Amino acid sequence: MGCFDGLARFLLVVLNSVFLLGGLAITAVGIILRYGKVLYEPFLETGIHLLEQTLANTGLAVLNVEDINLGEVMTSIALGLIFGGLALTVLSFLGCCGACCKVGFVLWLYAIVIIVFFIGEAIAIGLLYGKPEIITNELKASLVDYKGVASDEVYSVAWNIIMIQFQCCGVDSYRDFDISTSWNKSPVASVNLVTPVACCKTLPTEHDPKEFKCATTYDPSINNGESGCFQTVWDASMADTRMVVPILVACGIFQLAFIVFAIQVARSEDRSSSGVI
Repeated sequence: MGCFDGLARFLLVVLNSVFLLGGLAITAVGIILRYGKVLYEPFLETGIHLLEQTLANTGLAVLNVEDINLGEVMTSIALGLIFGGLALTVLSFLGCCGACCKVGFVLWLYAIVIIVFFIGEAIAIGLLYGKPEIITNELKASLVDYKGVASDEVYSVAWNIIMIQFQCCGVDSYRDFDISTSWNKSPVASVNLVTPVACCKTLPTEHDPKEFKCATTYDPSINNGESGCFQTVWDASMADTRMVVPILVACGIFQLAFIVFAIQVARSEDRSSSGVI
């Protein structure tokens, strides 16, 4: 078993060194996502441009998205990346040092933590695919503060950009905005909105009530009211099982390998320290 122990130790050191760098990179991405615009603005360029253009053409407001810190909306995601990256960095450091310095206790701790992470990830993925309403309900609750297309409030701006960019409406549909108590449904005289203006397939180009017809009643030919943003974004990312499943399987295999290698090396060190060969 000496040869396998040596190989296991070598792989633990090398792979954990790589994951340590990955953890630092993820942490950096989280920080940039929270405090910088360089990561997310290119993906939302179309939505940002169309929103600014619509408000300028209709005279509803003068909005410069550059002056709005959209990073506030990204806080939860950014913090998740920061703390996740730091956790991966610390864990990889433990695995690397435990294997390199032959510290059995550290390797046992490393193996236990990975087992806990593995179980937690399996539960999270199961809930994400099996009970997406856990996420959608939280997203819908955030719509209570939506103020409309002319608002410069950061969460309203973010929702408008997303709905324009992805040609969608609300979390599941335009009905999600029924709870939006601060929503200005009459941005123009004699106009009473049924859906947000951002849900229109073709945005208004003039300060004319007729231009807002696409949002005064739900018509699927001119409005994205029934195309929920959650499902739209999901279909463009996590729904593609041909891409997601291999990635998840590969991650699972890596974690199981780390557990096996760590336990093997830890047991070898325990035997060596007790004089058992």
